[in-house]
Amino acid sequence: MTKLLIIADDNEAMRWLVRSTLGQHDNIQIVEAGDGRTLFWHLVRCSFTHHERDVTVITDMCMPIYSGLDVLAACDELGYHPNTIVITAYPSAEVSARIAETGARLVAKPFATGALRDMVEHAWRS
Repeated sequence: MTKLLIIADDNEAMRWLVRSTLGQHDNIQIVEAGDGRTLFWHLVRCSFTHHERDVTVITDMCMPIYSGLDVLAACDELGYHPNTIVITAYPSAEVSARIAETGARLVAKPFATGALRDMVEHAWRS
């Protein structure tokens, strides 16, 4: 089955950076979301079409409408837990703890693109 990568960030340049960092892969479909509501609806659809192990989400924590963490909490209520990487410029202890509770990984801005690539490739192998 084709794996799905969802890149969610309200900053179009950041979505471009993440997409270009990861490059093109034959069996990876990439979709983008510019706000939390769009991310939520992508994940609701995915819960019917993709097993959670085949979906990787890279989301900014602070986005319009719903934050990345709000969306993860909603998915938790649905029982759908895709591989998730949360990017934030505000990696406080409280934020780190909330991210850890969801099972997601944290990447603090600014980040090394190689480290992000390694995290995503690890998720794709698992």
